[in-house]
Amino acid sequence: MTVFDVNEEELSAVKAGCAEQRGGIDVKNVVIVGAGVAGVRTAERLRSRGFDGRITLLSAEPHLPYDRPPLSKDVLSGDRGLPVLRAEEDYLDLKVELQLARRALGVDTDRRIVHTDAHDLAYDALVIASGAIVRRVPGVDGHVLRTWDDAQRMRRLLGPGVRVGIIGAGLIGCELAASAVALGAEVHLVDILDEPLIRVVGPEFAQIFADMHRARGVHLHMGQAVEAVDPGGISLVGGVRIATDMVVEAIGVIPDVEWLAESGLSLVNGVDCDDAGRASADGVYAVGDVGRWDGSRAEHWSSAVWQADRVAADIVGGAVPEPEIPYWWSDQYDVKLQGVGTIADADEIHIGSFGTAGRPLALYARGGTVIGAVGVSVPNAIRKARNAIKAGAMLEDVRVLLDI
Repeated sequence: MTVFDVNEEELSAVKAGCAEQRGGIDVKNVVIVGAGVAGVRTAERLRSRGFDGRITLLSAEPHLPYDRPPLSKDVLSGDRGLPVLRAEEDYLDLKVELQLARRALGVDTDRRIVHTDAHDLAYDALVIASGAIVRRVPGVDGHVLRTWDDAQRMRRLLGPGVRVGIIGAGLIGCELAASAVALGAEVHLVDILDEPLIRVVGPEFAQIFADMHRARGVHLHMGQAVEAVDPGGISLVGGVRIATDMVVEAIGVIPDVEWLAESGLSLVNGVDCDDAGRASADGVYAVGDVGRWDGSRAEHWSSAVWQADRVAADIVGGAVPEPEIPYWWSDQYDVKLQGVGTIADADEIHIGSFGTAGRPLALYARGGTVIGAVGVSVPNAIRKARNAIKAGAMLEDVRVLLDI
């Protein structure tokens, strides 16, 4: 989901700090910190846009760069191996120096040097793509799911009859619940909010997913705060006790910026950037979950891909890619939840059913204009809604278009 936290005074300062980069810089050496989709796509787009200098791609993990969305779905269920973004030989073909198990420890933006746990790396342009880390519940030492290794540990523990308590009923928590049920576990889903996915789809549409999880046997503890967690289970405020064999924390993520604390970069809920991904120091960019572009931070796979292309365009020059309408998806049980646009600041929502199967679809509008859509296994409707949002279509027109 997109987190909006605009502070106009801070934003003006960031833009002023970025302005000196707008004339372009002579770049022959690019260092990319972080090898998730944002980092890998930046390297790819630099090459496709004609950059022929040196590209160094750092990953803190020992594995080939991989896609994270499948971790809570196919990987956890055991149906898929490491979901690599590219084969090893592809990095050789792209002439990208891939440094695995290499952790960035800091940046000297004056000397243009990245400090790592092995050596220093000089750069002309630095792209920060370090992503996010899991937000933890205070006082809880549960399992988390962010990496391939996390998924493997969790997979070994889950199985028939295992009692698992999941704290957090957002996208990851609900996907974990669905995967755990498929493995035969007894699942308890806990959230302080009233319905699963309420931040993602809004309260009006969230009831659909509450019913879906209950129908699969998930025990929902909504509107419940966690008081304590111990080896035997979860105690909720008010006296309810949930016996568990394992506890998973799934309350979201925070940008991975601690390693940048001494860099002098502006860091507020991520790396502050302008609308081209330029950070507050010359030659530094941020993409993906770690970047706060023009006052907002997007945790969408599709946004990371677009941002990578936008930054590559700024480094190399050339045509600027058209802004993408945010898109996200979630696989739970036998359904695919898809969303486009945003529900932030919507002042009207229309919920209907699409197609002969009558599958749920919600349209979100502000001032009569559609700004977002969420649907359950309705890819054609979501595609049409995406085009309508891009065109600035009115809610009533989109309702007619989709016949809902």
